[in-house]
Amino acid sequence: MLARVARRVQRATPRRAFTSTALPPVQQGGDNDTQSLYFTTRDHIQGRQVLEEFGMVSAVAVRSKSVISDMYVALAGLVGGEAASYTSLMNETVAEAVHRVQFAARAQGATAVINVRFDSNTTMNRLVFGMHCSVICYGTAVRCRPLRESPPVTSPFVDGGEQAVKMS
Repeated sequence: MLARVARRVQRATPRRAFTSTALPPVQQGGDNDTQSLYFTTRDHIQGRQVLEEFGMVSAVAVRSKSVISDMYVALAGLVGGEAASYTSLMNETVAEAVHRVQFAARAQGATAVINVRFDSNTTMNRLVFGMHCSVICYGTAVRCRPLRESPPVTSPFVDGGEQAVKMS
């Protein structure tokens, strides 16, 4: 019964829309390849040649939920199950860190970020309800161009595994 009440209240609580309060949105032009920022965990981008390295770009995002949301999660935790509020908190924090890295890379003139890595940490306050989630995202900003003879794309992703992220 307690879980039902917690779910009902959680559904009634409006979800916060993800917006980056720290950085303005990156302007997006047309749908051509110059507006894409390649983001990959690999050390290269298949079908592209690295022309210039700008160095490491990194970003940290730290977020928390409201005390009321934390109390509902604590009550629901008595019976078990997924803490959807904290799942969305982690997703929002990762998205914020990625947005900040993209902004930093674009500011340097990069067209890709390679060797992308993530690290996360959560901190619970035992005196008061609350969880703080921190995520660091870092990688190497590079400028690259397509090779003259690109290999055929055999993946649903761009260039054999890397995703082109549209800046918005």
